Amino acid sequence: MGLSETFSESAKILIDEAVAFLGEDKPLHAMQILRRVIARDPEYTDAYLKLAEIYIGLHNYAAAEELLSGALENRPDEYKLVYALGSLYFNLGEMERALPLLRRLDSWRNPSVHLALATIFLEENDFQEAASEAKLVLKADAKYPDANGILGRIYLKQNNFPNAIKYLKRELGLNESSVEFRLDLATAFYLLGDLKEALEEFTLLIDTDPDFFPGWLMCGKILLELGQPGESEYYLTRALSINPRSAEVLQVLANLYSTLGEVEKARTIFDELAEADAISEDDAETLERISRISRKRKRH
Repeated sequence: MGLSETFSESAKILIDEAVAFLGEDKPLHAMQILRRVIARDPEYTDAYLKLAEIYIGLHNYAAAEELLSGALENRPDEYKLVYALGSLYFNLGEMERALPLLRRLDSWRNPSVHLALATIFLEENDFQEAASEAKLVLKADAKYPDANGILGRIYLKQNNFPNAIKYLKRELGLNESSVEFRLDLATAFYLLGDLKEALEEFTLLIDTDPDFFPGWLMCGKILLELGQPGESEYYLTRALSINPRSAEVLQVLANLYSTLGEVEKARTIFDELAEADAISEDDAETLERISRISRKRKRH
């Protein structure tokens, strides 16, 4: 047995010891052992990966980045290190740093790499590349977590609402508790003009989280559009109690009171919007209509 093979066998034993310490909730002991492995065998990739994993678990992301970057400088073609550092940047939201690393994995792309790339391309509004990557994930595993949802979100961004609904429904069939993808589905139904389906999805969101502000707001807007102002008021006032400074809620409430003919309530809200410099063109038209109604009432 050669010297390098002896070192490798010894390193494996030490890593097993480190893992055992982790199982005993002794990360500092595990870190000491892994540093010893790296000092003795600097090319033993698994030691860097395990030590970086511990740093990340302790939220010491700077240490994990420094460790992986240093290892990658010495071994630039080691795909495991490229993947680990790229994934770290991705999970930290540093997409510009993650993208070039993940793209280097052309010959070694697993579904998680494709999904990360799809997410990055989506954020960059490169919908064609994003969809291509998401479809590669689904080709490998039709039930891969978040893949159907990401593809649905891509279609939503492209205003392809039928396909957005199709894939978002698939995602929620696999993970019905996802708030983000259910919000996407509700939004797709709303933009498609299917108000009843949108209302059902937004209602599910506030059933899941009673303080979910967008759900209360959108239920109020939809009910007003469906010609149910009485029910709309309940949801809008609940939204306003969660976010008292929301100009959007105030605008919908003002239009609601205008529809009901409650001129003074509507004008009071428009005064608040004016003070906040949040009057839109539509608001101005509604305000003019209210003023005409108010003048007629005064004359009578």
